[in-house]
Amino acid sequence: MTPVRVFWLSLFALAAVALLALGWTDGQPWTAAAFVVFFASRVARSELKRRMTRRRTDDAVRRTNQFILVTAVGWLGAGSLAIIAAFGGEGQEWMIVAPFFLAMGVLNLYVVYK
Repeated sequence: MTPVRVFWLSLFALAAVALLALGWTDGQPWTAAAFVVFFASRVARSELKRRMTRRRTDDAVRRTNQFILVTAVGWLGAGSLAIIAAFGGEGQEWMIVAPFFLAMGVLNLYVVYK
């Protein structure tokens, strides 16, 4: 892993911890957790997409399915936490957004398991 990638991954980890801490102290822990889960899935997708070494036996379909599954987990995790945030009184706008997050997660699972 290059030093630049290590730097950006470390920076993301520090930002995620800071966001969770600020969300907790600000009284919106579920909202903060939803953002962290969503963007952590994006970081994981980026790592899956840019593997440093390609093997001769690399299975492109398997890697694609991993990519889509990580995407689905991000959508479903963020959607679930958004619903908890809405019912926890952290903002009623989550009631509008959460069903779309969950629908995107289910659509990704459909693509993988179809």
